[in-house]
Amino acid sequence: MAHHTSIMVYPRTLAGALSVPMSKSLLHRGLIMSMLSGNLALTALDQDSMSQDIHATYEALAQLMKSGSQSEPIHIFCNESGSTLRFLIPLAAVLGIPVVFEGAGRLPYRPLAEYEKIFENTDVSLTFPEDNRYLPMTLNGKLKAGVFRVPGHVSSQYISGLMMALSVAGADSEIILTSRLESEPYVEMTREVMHEFGAVSHKIDGGYRICSSPIGRTSIYHAEPDFSQAAFWLVANYLGASIEVKDLPIKSSQGDSEIIHLIKALEEYAGVDDIMVLDGDMDYFNVDASQIPDIIPVFSLACAASACRTKIFNAGRLRIKECDRLEATFEMLRALGVDVELDGDSLLITGKDGSDGEPVFRSCEVDSRSDHRMVMAAAIAAIRADGPVTISDYQAIEKSYPTFFRDYQRVGGQYDELDVGK
Repeated sequence: MAHHTSIMVYPRTLAGALSVPMSKSLLHRGLIMSMLSGNLALTALDQDSMSQDIHATYEALAQLMKSGSQSEPIHIFCNESGSTLRFLIPLAAVLGIPVVFEGAGRLPYRPLAEYEKIFENTDVSLTFPEDNRYLPMTLNGKLKAGVFRVPGHVSSQYISGLMMALSVAGADSEIILTSRLESEPYVEMTREVMHEFGAVSHKIDGGYRICSSPIGRTSIYHAEPDFSQAAFWLVANYLGASIEVKDLPIKSSQGDSEIIHLIKALEEYAGVDDIMVLDGDMDYFNVDASQIPDIIPVFSLACAASACRTKIFNAGRLRIKECDRLEATFEMLRALGVDVELDGDSLLITGKDGSDGEPVFRSCEVDSRSDHRMVMAAAIAAIRADGPVTISDYQAIEKSYPTFFRDYQRVGGQYDELDVGK
């Protein structure tokens, strides 16, 4: 089968129950803490729905565990997983294992310069090909406990990665934030998983203290279902499906659990009759995307099917994902016939009332840009389209939710695979 395979998804009403994969964010963290406990099997994995990203982290950690104290660097392939790369750089540094980090897709071009700043004045050196700040990158040296200054606005993964690694640095360390922390829920999630494995951290003025403590646990760690994947089905429900997503926790450290509150707030806002005041003088339903970039592509569909105008702002971080996801979301909405504007790092969506069950979107082709979240969002849009929606390179879902289309079919979805050749 040629890799560039499109899928044609037909408008159908979806109903039934399904389970989404375990939280990728929790699994990356659980596996790292398991490895530091000396046993990767301490984190439960579902082989059936294991994403490429988690596979990359698992394989990399297994390599680190058996590398011992060799002087030759080991080669770690992170595939397209930003989490794997950003979490394992400080880990290899604290363990003092020389590593050549490699990647695929857009990963080699995602920013890494922050680590150079963090490792300034330490015994760790990072070497890039021809001074390009990109992969393959070679890491040498050993990172000792200490005080680290880290910007909070770039990616919380720098902070999370450093935190987990420093828990085995042999002495207490501090992370001082040099700018406002953008994705705090993710750092809190890291601390929560560390705690599950006996690692102690404290919030302090301007940052965090990571204490040196014995790492380990006696029982198997089970990650919650992934809210960023559940979001697709929850938005499908907003669009008229009736799908039960099994075992979703009521309270979660996953930032993307915000999808539940967002849908509720949108429902209430769009349900107010007197919003349709004079054109151009209408209020916006405001969505701050800075903490929840991953659920924006699919949530934008709910906004498009609501009788109100929505402003999704602070969405700049979507531009440095697997693709320029802000641009991709804008293009997808346009293809689907939605009245949408892209204004800097904001999306302005003028929705239409989708409560009557009539089609909200038009039959079209969506360029997924080989991005798993764009594929799944477009498939959800299809359930309320006036004809089939064709989506390019649908195998991109392997990155995070390999069983998505199997689940889609189980709840009544219908599609045809189209092999469009190389």
